[in-house]
Amino acid sequence: MNWDCKKVANNLIDIIENNIPESQKKAIQDHLAICPQCNLLVKRFAHAWEELSTAEKWTPSERFWPALFAKIQAYEKPQPMWDKIFTGFRNSLRPATVSLILLLGIFFGYYLGNMPQGSMNKSESDSIDTTRSEMAYVDQYLQDFQDFPDGSVSDFFTKYEIPIQEEKP
Repeated sequence: MNWDCKKVANNLIDIIENNIPESQKKAIQDHLAICPQCNLLVKRFAHAWEELSTAEKWTPSERFWPALFAKIQAYEKPQPMWDKIFTGFRNSLRPATVSLILLLGIFFGYYLGNMPQGSMNKSESDSIDTTRSEMAYVDQYLQDFQDFPDGSVSDFFTKYEIPIQEEKP
């Protein structure tokens, strides 16, 4: 943006209202004739200025100003010392609470991951009940995953087995 473009941008209102000194008027008109960006800027601003001048004037209701002043005074009213202390304490405990919840989730997940799969004292009937409950779960919830057409993408992903490489001594 050169000096003439800055001059046009800084004097948009004066250009629209034709309040430019005669000494600058010729230079601005010459610049607007050769600069399409400034010309478009002046046209758009003139349109917006005209829309603004024809806009309907709005006056607030009688209750607006007293209600606004009451809200400002309530905001600026000094808080008691205990409220300030409690607010600071609460704001400092919020990150600690989030961290505690996150750590509890991690430890709970670790605990669930290290639970034994079965106990040594399990009787044969408990083992059969577990197998029945597992089959009932598969029949109820996982049946949809067993009916994919052979060779489909879904069939590939559900039947794909990751090869396990055995370590050789």
